[in-house]
Amino acid sequence: RLGNPSIAALTATATPEVREDIIRNLDLQQPKVFVTGFERPNLTFVVSHVGKDADKYARLSSLIETYQKGVIYCATRKRVEEIAERLQQWRVPYIAYHAGMDDSHRNEAQNQFIQGKVDIAVATNAFGMGIDRSDIRFVAHFEIPGSLEAYYQEAGRAGRDGLPATCEVFYRHHDRGIQEFFIEGSNPGPEIIRQVYQFLNDKAGPRYEVCMSIFEISEQSGVNGMAVSSSLGLLARQGYIERFDISGTRIRGTRLLQPQCLPSQLDLDVETLHEKKSRDLAKLDAMVSFCLAPSCRQAWILKYFGEEAQNDCGRCDHCKSDASNELREPNDEEDLILKKALSGVARMSQRGGPEKWQPCFGKLRIIEMLMGSRSAEIVRLKLDRLSTYGLLKEQGTAYLRQLFDEMLRVGLLRTTGGSYPMITLTPLGEMVMKGQNSISLKWPKARDKSEPPPTLDSEDMELFQVLCDKRRELAKAANVPSWRIFPNKTLYELVRYKPLCQAEALKIPGIRRFKAKKVLPPFLETIANHVGVHAPKS
Repeated sequence: RLGNPSIAALTATATPEVREDIIRNLDLQQPKVFVTGFERPNLTFVVSHVGKDADKYARLSSLIETYQKGVIYCATRKRVEEIAERLQQWRVPYIAYHAGMDDSHRNEAQNQFIQGKVDIAVATNAFGMGIDRSDIRFVAHFEIPGSLEAYYQEAGRAGRDGLPATCEVFYRHHDRGIQEFFIEGSNPGPEIIRQVYQFLNDKAGPRYEVCMSIFEISEQSGVNGMAVSSSLGLLARQGYIERFDISGTRIRGTRLLQPQCLPSQLDLDVETLHEKKSRDLAKLDAMVSFCLAPSCRQAWILKYFGEEAQNDCGRCDHCKSDASNELREPNDEEDLILKKALSGVARMSQRGGPEKWQPCFGKLRIIEMLMGSRSAEIVRLKLDRLSTYGLLKEQGTAYLRQLFDEMLRVGLLRTTGGSYPMITLTPLGEMVMKGQNSISLKWPKARDKSEPPPTLDSEDMELFQVLCDKRRELAKAANVPSWRIFPNKTLYELVRYKPLCQAEALKIPGIRRFKAKKVLPPFLETIANHVGVHAPKS
């Protein structure tokens, strides 16, 4: 009706494919396309490979202590509440934010964070649109996001003042299942859509209205709540229903616009539904590939969005890593480690079937076996009786995780995918295990075993024990783990330098102003008493 008006279409993070979609769907004629560039040179991108929640909380504690102002993104409301409880135990001021909170509490929490009254926010991805606080120093993702587009937008809320900031993903392959669950819920198949529509027909009153919440529809229809919401949205877009507000409540009702239409007569574009789900899964695959990428994180992101980086960023975990960035064949020691690792996978697989090797266990369980773990599951499954049990305990868990990721990347191993992925050998992996073939890898850095542990004389050891007692006392009073007060390494340095004031203590690695103000004074007093002097005022 408007004829041929000028159109501007804008979006924050669009791949070349999405930009083509915009042009095609809006039928733009010879449009000018402006891409201002995706690089954020002040951001440091890090992916921490973790095995369990304790590892995630340890990383989170370190980020908060180091950077003090940040956003922690979670995949679910339940996780937001769990982390909020942990922050409360740590006595870290925070705000929590998720879609399950009422509007007034969400607005209050958002305003507290924007105005700088609270420096830590823990939230689902409902938090962030319109957030314009410039001094956020870190963004942590407790689970992987569903796409690189979502990740880059959320990570981009750090460092808007142009100063350095860190963006860290806590990666665990098992967490992929959470995002797969969301994808299933947001992409219901035709059968689910027809089932929801049938339920609405059955429950509709004389005015063809159903005054029930999505939760109630889900409970009574037996369809997942996310799938109900997605089905309602699709039916509304195609003109079969409309949603309306119910006065005095937060519930929206549903009105049938074509009540004579039977569920079997719904005109559903099955091909489009399938294509959207495939795209969503492909985006999740790209997010996982980013986490496993053996190269510069920033360069990988730029390539995804259609740009070529001139150089590696020099800031991300890969660029700063001491591990070799070059593909190379193994030396004699590495060749033996590789064969032992592959043998461990073989011992925890079954022979037979079209693939020859059938997976039985996940990556972390196999690593536990190779490390000689005495966990209850290892013993229950009698994995401690395997000939490969404990073969690689000298290499360390971090080394083995990197090695297994690299073996997956180069095709020595294959994974089943899904919520509980299992791994086994590929034909190439079997050949390398038997010494019939060789392959180049990007090798993890071996653990340094040459550095001797710190040694203390008897007098200093006495002070160290006194400081340990003080740490235990403070940890118990604050209801936090001892390492949250100070790790052993910092206590050794306190014993070594014996600072008597805050200025002296701040020269010790691991002691920052936040810690110096919160927990250092009792330690300075203890040191002063031990050496027989009064500690000066800080």
